[in-house]
Amino acid sequence: MPERIPQLSSFDVKILVKELDETLKGYYLSKVYQASRSLLLLKFNKPGKPVRLLLIEAGRRMNLTRYTVKKPLQPPPFSQALRKHLTNARVTGVWQPDLERMVMLEFSSAKGEYRLVAELFARGNVLLLNREGRILHVLSTMKIGGRTLARGETYVQPASGATALPGSLEDFLKQLKGFKGQVVKALTRIYGVGGTYAEEFLLRAGVEKSKDCREVSAEEADRIFRAALTVFQELENPRPCLYLEADGRPAAVSPFPLEKFKGLRLERFETLNEAVDEFYSRLTAERVKAEKGEKVKLQLEELKRIASEQEARLKNLKAEIERLQRTGETIFRNASLLHQVQEAFKAMAGKGLSWKQMKAEVSRARKEGTLPLSLVSDVNPKDKKVKVSLEGLEFDFSILKSVYQEASSRFDEAKKLKGKASSLEKALKETLERMASAENLIAEVEAEPVRLERVREKEWYEKFRHSYTSDGLLLVAGRDASSNEALVKRYAKPSDLIFHSDVAGSPFTLLKVEDRAPSEASIRQAAQFTACYSRAWKEGWSAIDVYYVKPEQLSKKAPSGMFLARGSFMVYGKKNYLHGVPLRLALAVKLNGEPKVLAMPPEAAEAQASFAVEIAPGKVKAGSLAVEAKRRMVELAPGEVKPVLLRIPKESLASLVPYGLGEIVKAFKKSSQ
Repeated sequence: MPERIPQLSSFDVKILVKELDETLKGYYLSKVYQASRSLLLLKFNKPGKPVRLLLIEAGRRMNLTRYTVKKPLQPPPFSQALRKHLTNARVTGVWQPDLERMVMLEFSSAKGEYRLVAELFARGNVLLLNREGRILHVLSTMKIGGRTLARGETYVQPASGATALPGSLEDFLKQLKGFKGQVVKALTRIYGVGGTYAEEFLLRAGVEKSKDCREVSAEEADRIFRAALTVFQELENPRPCLYLEADGRPAAVSPFPLEKFKGLRLERFETLNEAVDEFYSRLTAERVKAEKGEKVKLQLEELKRIASEQEARLKNLKAEIERLQRTGETIFRNASLLHQVQEAFKAMAGKGLSWKQMKAEVSRARKEGTLPLSLVSDVNPKDKKVKVSLEGLEFDFSILKSVYQEASSRFDEAKKLKGKASSLEKALKETLERMASAENLIAEVEAEPVRLERVREKEWYEKFRHSYTSDGLLLVAGRDASSNEALVKRYAKPSDLIFHSDVAGSPFTLLKVEDRAPSEASIRQAAQFTACYSRAWKEGWSAIDVYYVKPEQLSKKAPSGMFLARGSFMVYGKKNYLHGVPLRLALAVKLNGEPKVLAMPPEAAEAQASFAVEIAPGKVKAGSLAVEAKRRMVELAPGEVKPVLLRIPKESLASLVPYGLGEIVKAFKKSSQ
């Protein structure tokens, strides 16, 4: 498939930068991946906000993406360098110098201030600068346009291709008349825009793009000038569009509707980032699909070559088998005559004739037609063989071996070749089957729609242990001291309840209460969830006491002379205790949509889970426990559900077992299952 992926225009970059600045400012860079030589994927996080993924393709584009990007197993050196400097750095701003196809991402961290420069023009590049503008790392070292882009050099922006907008119609007309050639080319220089937008000015003005600048009238210049102003004004109120060709393939993307693409189908988006993401992602998916098809086509061509060679070899083998069999049969039928040939040569040898003399005797017999020597067409003294012509066949024949040995050797050789032919026929059949499979696969690839796999945006609570009560209220528990502290500080609202126990290693568990008071069942289940992930499970206890408080009762301010470790809080006011909370947990599977595996209080699992296995503290390791738990759930499932449960990785169940040990109490399923 020909390369059809264009670069972004300076207009596109202007709007993208505004959106990126509004979206990414205050986010922290958590990961950098280099998906290909020129494509970077940056992952950003911010407490309480969805993860953001930013793609930077040198020389082409920069946009937020909602789709999965294949990452390399080992990070290349450039991405490793960016991770070293920018991991956990905060975005302080995103901006565009002048109206250039460049983007500057400003970062601040404990290590210092950095600038990530993305050049989206020509060959493109990505550079990391320090506060003084010195290049720390560069994607592609090069010398271009009088600039040296290399580590240690001071970064210099390229000479600006954008010019100031004409202040008046007179200025514009003066600049226009100063150019020779087509008006469309003049506009790209005057306004510093690409051909698409220069053509747009002319389409809106009703002026032919091929018209010579010196032939443009004052009235036409006025229309062009006003059309350009209108386009620039539309930049302030974007209406992002994706244009599709008749076959559904993306043709172009723009920040607002363009006359140039009026005949194409149009899809609108809330942001230009979304439109650009859709445009490039679809084109990339199409390219991947085409490459997959080309790969299979190459495989098919190779299979055709192999099949052709196998067919030729098989044809030759069968011909040789037939020749050997005919020769053997001819020797048997003419055994007496061939025996006479052997006797004639023995007689000549007995008379002391040399091979040369014997050959002369054979020549004389052939001329005179005297049997049996007239049957011989040639003599081979070295191998003691003669070449015999008989019944339309010509074959070598030993004058020393018996006639029947000569015949049998032909049949034996034919038998061996039949074995080879049989193997070759089997190989040819397999090749033809592979060819048919390849042809079917090509048809499937060509028929299948282009598929894009979206990145599922994880909810904030998914980085913690989480579950639900039988009333559907969210339970969120810390995994360690750090997450305990983050959970209480960042996510606890005044209406929520926080559960904890006096047992060492107990998590803080947040019961998210929306607009209604939690039921006794939800409170009981939250306490049980807390109890199961405390150290009491590891100790093998059967029950512990758990209390709950309001968020405002927790404080990091310790009494005088005391120190609070990370993840610890002082509790002020009354603690609401639940005594003798049983250590029982359910490994549950919910089948509403995609299978979801959760650890739940057993009472909640009975109400909400499709299948579950209740566990208690024990000695069985998590891996073995998970295998048995899955087996027990599969036994309970109807036939059509069994494959779904079997596909659940045992690791997803094993990771939920507190402290990696336990034992199964019982398995159960929803009564409606």
